[in-house]
Parts: sequence; C-alpha cells; structure tokens
Amino acid sequence: MGFNSVNVDGYCWYGHNRRNIHIRAKNGSGGVGLLVRNDFDQQFHIEIVDDNTDGIMWVQFKDKRCNANMFYVCVVYLPPDNSTRAVNVHEFMETLMTHIYTIPQGNLFYLCGDFNSRCSDFSDSIEGIDCLPERDIVDFQTNGYGNIFCDFLIDVNCCILNGRKTLTNDFTFVSTRGSSVVDYCILPYKMLDSFNSFSVTRATTIIQSLGEPGRYDLRKIVPDHSLLTWNMCLYFPTEDQVSKNKDKNQTVMKIKYDTKSVPEDWLSGESVVTEINRVILQLEQSEASQQNIDKCMKILYLY
Repeated sequence: MGFNSVNVDGYCWYGHNRRNIHIRAKNGSGGVGLLVRNDFDQQFHIEIVDDNTDGIMWVQFKDKRCNANMFYVCVVYLPPDNSTRAVNVHEFMETLMTHIYTIPQGNLFYLCGDFNSRCSDFSDSIEGIDCLPERDIVDFQTNGYGNIFCDFLIDVNCCILNGRKTLTNDFTFVSTRGSSVVDYCILPYKMLDSFNSFSVTRATTIIQSLGEPGRYDLRKIVPDHSLLTWNMCLYFPTEDQVSKNKDKNQTVMKIKYDTKSVPEDWLSGESVVTEINRVILQLEQSEASQQNIDKCMKILYLY
C-alpha cells in the first residue's frame, strides 16, 4: 500500500500500488509491480511511463547507446468480474489499447499478468488472415471475460504466448477450488519470432525443489498462481543503421492526390471494368504474395 516496495537482492522494484485502499483491507490492497535485474540498468534507461490506472503499469527500457532502441513491458491485473474491486472491463481494455497505439511502430512490447480471463479455445486471431501457430490449450472452460479478452487481442493485433513455442504448458492458477489459465504473456503477432521457450511451473514444484520434501506445510505457504517464464530476443539496429534510416526517411517524398477532381465516369469504361475483373480473378487464383499484389497494382496504375 502507499509507496511500499518489494526488496529482493540483485533486483530493482518498479511498482504501482493501488491508490484506493479497500475499507476492509488489513495489510494494504495490493497492486502491480516489476522486478528488474540490476545489470539491466547498465544497458537501459528504465522508467515507468504510465501508471494512471489501477492494475496497469507500463515500463520503458531505452538503450543507453542508442535512444531509438527501446522496448516496453506492461504489467496487468484485472480484478475478477465477481470481485468487490471489479472494474468496467471494456474501459480497462480500452485503456490498454490506447497505450498500445502510442508505442512507436516497430518497437517490441509485451503485456503480462493476471487477466482473470478464461478463454478456452477461443481464437485470438482472425482465421485465414493472421498466420499463427496453433495454441496448445489446457483450460477448456471460459468465463465472462473470455470473449472480451480475445476480441481485445484481435483489435490490437496481439496474441497469447501461452501454449505457443512452449517447453511446458500448464494451468496458471491451481488451488483447492480448481485449476484454470488466467495469467498470460501477450505480444504482437508480428513479433512472435522474438519469443520462445515459454514455460509454466507450479509453485509447489518450485518450493519442493528449494527445500526438503515434507519440511513445510505447503497448504499454508504455496501461492495459488504458477510461474510463467519465456525468452525474449532483442534485435536492435546499431546507431549507424538508425542514422542511415533517418537519412532515408528525410529524402522520401510523399505524393498527395487531388481526389476532388476525379470525374464521375472514372474507371467505369467497359475496357477498364474488364481489366479490373481480370486482375481480381488473377489475385483469387494466385498466391496472395506481396510480389503478385505489386504486379497487379502496376497494371491498375496504368489506368
């Protein structure tokens, strides 16, 4: 609560505690946070760039050698829909979406945390358009947030890492009340190749590997959420490459067309309509590769 932090040797804490303390809370009302290994500070400028909403915190990692190189991490906690702290889920997702759209194009980012959303085998992409590896599913149940969560992912062109590029997949919440998948790592479709070795490890497995079997009463000390881990690869361009790209961008000329002067009979001639239909048929019968599309567009440009 307040400005309390988590102290772990070798790590720096970036936290966003809840501003509104529940009236019945005895030990504070929680929040979200990120532990960053100390050696990251040698390479990156690290700062919280958005913590205006309870349960959402965005952290920026900016390369000290080249400010154009950066990535973002968002830590999320969405309260359950039946909780006394339940929020408007649509507004919550819109808040996440708004910040995602402000991230400079091409910069890597991911979201992680407890979304309290059970999405079963719902699709997190548009079938036939988004080409993604099939997701290994362990939780086939859903709840009120499931569909909303998947619709949000489709809207922001992101996907679930759980069950993809996986070493071990499992339930992320395990208790006497049951098991479910509610914790996720979320990332852009186009950056899926930068992530691998996703794994879920139950808390009991971690504790048993650290202590003597039977030494502790695990029912009293084991968290009910599992540990999610993955590898992320950064492909940062060098400062010279960034400089060259800037020079290229400065010499690019943008063409603006006067669409107000287009005649009403434009593209309505019989020969033009025939050619357009031929191009459409050619695209339908060929592989929708960028090369074929460019070739067809060149034909249309002639008109």
